[in-house]
Amino acid sequence: MFITYERPTHLDDEQTDPQAPAADMAPGADVDPRVSVCGATTYDVDGTQWTCTRRPGHTDDEHRAVFDRYHGGPVGQVAFAWQYEWGGAGHGPSSAEPMTTVTVTVSFPSTAWTNEQLPESVAEEVRSVFWECDHDDVTVQTIATSTPHPVAG
Repeated sequence: MFITYERPTHLDDEQTDPQAPAADMAPGADVDPRVSVCGATTYDVDGTQWTCTRRPGHTDDEHRAVFDRYHGGPVGQVAFAWQYEWGGAGHGPSSAEPMTTVTVTVSFPSTAWTNEQLPESVAEEVRSVFWECDHDDVTVQTIATSTPHPVAG
């Protein structure tokens, strides 16, 4: 991920930055959570999560997150902007064709399986390592099988 804009820290909450890029979002997206937005997410170096508030289907690779009425800054002004290093239209790689496939087999005693949603939990953990990219282009398949333990007699 490349940070293309970060609001200067010396500005107070109501000041606008003339160097900030245009918000380019659907009308009302900064105040109404029902308005559709791109939705791509990332984290800045302080660990703050940002969600792209640009209109869905924007045709370049830059994502922009604006301040809303609940977070410190001028409402509707861009707070953080980023793009993915590989470029491409919208967000994610220019080709969704898999570049790498990794196969992992995890075995453990059935007594360790305490989570009914374990297959999806494993899939979510795998997806979490791809925080810089669009999860729509990451395919994770999980299959869980269980073999009963023999009972000692």
